[in-house]
Amino acid sequence: MFRFRCSPCFLLLLWLCADATSAQEADLPSAIEVRTKLEQWVLTKQITSAESTAWVSEKASLGELNGLRKQEIAQLEEYTAAAGERVAELAGKRSGFAEEEKSLKTWRRDLENTVANLEGRVRTMIPVFPQPLRDEVAESITRLEETGSVAEAPLQQRARDVMMVLQACQKFQNEITVLTEVRELGGQRREVEILYVGLTEAWFVDASGRFSGTGKPTADGWRWREDPSLAPEVRQAIELQARREEPAFVTLPISGTPQGQGSTNPSTTPAP
Repeated sequence: MFRFRCSPCFLLLLWLCADATSAQEADLPSAIEVRTKLEQWVLTKQITSAESTAWVSEKASLGELNGLRKQEIAQLEEYTAAAGERVAELAGKRSGFAEEEKSLKTWRRDLENTVANLEGRVRTMIPVFPQPLRDEVAESITRLEETGSVAEAPLQQRARDVMMVLQACQKFQNEITVLTEVRELGGQRREVEILYVGLTEAWFVDASGRFSGTGKPTADGWRWREDPSLAPEVRQAIELQARREEPAFVTLPISGTPQGQGSTNPSTTPAP
């Protein structure tokens, strides 16, 4: 029979080993703790991976945004430079416009003075306008005679009225015109024909040839003087003007001075 004899040292060693093993088993975590720790580790890994993926995506987006920002900054710099050039250009033009405006204001002031002077001259001429001439520019004459409202009217309208009246007056002044009017002669109202040489001289005669005379413009209108001896010449001149007779020369008196200040001087007036 085999006998194993243990020495005291061996027994002591076994006891120590057994005690150490018991101590290690006591320090080991339980299965629940290990699973919990593992789940936490896995969760941490998942969160880290998700955040890493999100950061990569966000980093790419930030890179694109940064690129767009740089483009916008470049565009803004271009716009700023262009705006600066435009401002400088407009400043130059504004200076030119200011000079032009000053020149136009001076021109308008001179035009207003010219129109005002012409209006005054035209008003003094209106009383000698025969009725047909007045009718031709009646609206313009009406506005010119309303002196209180003329200054308030637009300058363009005032200038147009003056020009229309002057043009009509110039046309009449350069023509020989025959008009029919009614006048008080021999105590009766009689129809007479009047031969106007512009607005400088006129002669009249009635149909019977009994009444005739001359007319001269004055500041108060036409002043008429009867002279029966002129009837044949005036009638012939009117017939020639109406082209009812062959062209000829007709002698009619032309006043050298306004009526009432002297006599008339005979002059030969060609009829067309």
